[in-house]
Amino acid sequence: MDASRRPRPDGAATRARVLDAVVECILKNGYYQASSNAIARHAGVTWGTIQHQFGTREALLLAVVQDRWQRLTRHLGTAAVSGETLEERLAGVMGALETHYGSPEHLAIMQIMLDLAQSPATAESTKRAVETHAAELSQVWHPLLAKALGDAASDEDLVRYAFLTIRGYLSANAMAARLGPQPPDGAVRALLLQGIARAIREHATRTGRAPGPATGSSNSPAGG
Repeated sequence: MDASRRPRPDGAATRARVLDAVVECILKNGYYQASSNAIARHAGVTWGTIQHQFGTREALLLAVVQDRWQRLTRHLGTAAVSGETLEERLAGVMGALETHYGSPEHLAIMQIMLDLAQSPATAESTKRAVETHAAELSQVWHPLLAKALGDAASDEDLVRYAFLTIRGYLSANAMAARLGPQPPDGAVRALLLQGIARAIREHATRTGRAPGPATGSSNSPAGG
């Protein structure tokens, strides 16, 4: 076949493969060993192809953060939270958050964000983009917690407490799993959820905000 008649590679598929290769390289080799050439080899493309798609390595790393942010936003926006008890609904919240914060990919994304935010070589526009993602985080998880807490979700401190506690547990487990096999933690998870629920009930009693399910959202995805 004449070279000029050959079908062009699917740009979207190549882009997705490169973004995945960045995360996989970091997890396999370590952040500072995930060089531009290593990423290109892992993706099965040339560095020239990556430059054509993204421009610079910094732009590539930012694209990874943005891609995972979009995935998280879509996932949490459609996550269903149901249950008769607060503990059951909080377990649903944890399950939804676990797909991101409990995965090894989260650790790679955190390394990228920390490096882009702190490196003196990072462009100011990139730093602002990373800061924007961090600042907008509550807009993603707050509606999810509202499905579990109901009226109590109007208390920002309460929602933030629940999210940070669950995220911390999931992130810690993800880090521990990278270091070696971990024992089953079903009992610990149940105790954690019970503790969060107890704290929410006590705080809600003092403030008069009942921790019930959000009206119309306990059994159906948001927006569906």
